[in-house]
Amino acid sequence: MSAAVVALCVACGSSAAAAYEQTHSAKQIVSDASKSTGSATSFHLAVAVTTQNGQANADFDVAGTNVNGKVTYQGTLVRIMHVDGRTFVYGADLAQFLATSNAQAAAIVRAKAIDKWVLMPEEFWSSTGISELTDMRKMADCLQAASGLKKKGTSTVSGKRAVEVDDQLTSQIYVDTASPHYLLRVALSGTDTCVTGSAVSNETLDLSKLGQKLDIAVPAGYVDAQTLATG
Repeated sequence: MSAAVVALCVACGSSAAAAYEQTHSAKQIVSDASKSTGSATSFHLAVAVTTQNGQANADFDVAGTNVNGKVTYQGTLVRIMHVDGRTFVYGADLAQFLATSNAQAAAIVRAKAIDKWVLMPEEFWSSTGISELTDMRKMADCLQAASGLKKKGTSTVSGKRAVEVDDQLTSQIYVDTASPHYLLRVALSGTDTCVTGSAVSNETLDLSKLGQKLDIAVPAGYVDAQTLATG
């Protein structure tokens, strides 16, 4: 056998394997992403939401049930932490948040805790809706049930190669082509059943740091809101 033929055979045998997005259907891709992302216990989540009342943005680190991040809505920034079942809001943000609804409470926070974290009443956390927003298992299960899935090619999302899958409601799902195929971005229209609120017209979620160690601890030097209220 000539050297040329040998070289040709070697070249043929070493051809690159087919890419993930070529060997998997749209449904398989979303299923893989739903399973891996739904089982991730830590991640960073950036959310941009358009509602009938305006634009809202959120940035969170999530580690188990603990959350650390911020929400911006109609120009108001609120830094918030939820650690071991307790919720803390940064004093300066809490004062601004309360200014239009309870001027007296806002003044107390401004005077006594402007630069401290404030421990909020137990029921406050459920009122924020953040636990719903950061529930990636619920989101992953919803996406897995989507209909009319179609592959739409690849692009770069957060520095990673992603395959885009669209559903019949014109929402886009971007999945990392590298194992374990986490969700990287989900762009939902208001008609999609996976949006996190009935007033939402558009919602984009960007995920990063999936599976990485994220330390979220009780803030030092916090004050109790009940203590502030009683003087």
